[in-house]
Amino acid sequence: MQLNNTELAQLADHLVYNIDCNPDFEDDAFAITFRGVRCYIERYRDNFRVEVGHEDDVVQLPRI
Repeated sequence: MQLNNTELAQLADHLVYNIDCNPDFEDDAFAITFRGVRCYIERYRDNFRVEVGHEDDVVQLPRI
């Protein structure tokens, strides 16, 4: 299952506003389930690298 552009924008907001400041997600690599899709997240200084469901489906989302 893939995420569409609207869902990716919602995921970016979720990562910045809910995950980035959550002490339960202090590691720079973690996995979450977002809208029923398993996502592996790597946190970098300027962005999040997101593997959506499968390693071939990789997106980078800005981190503000």
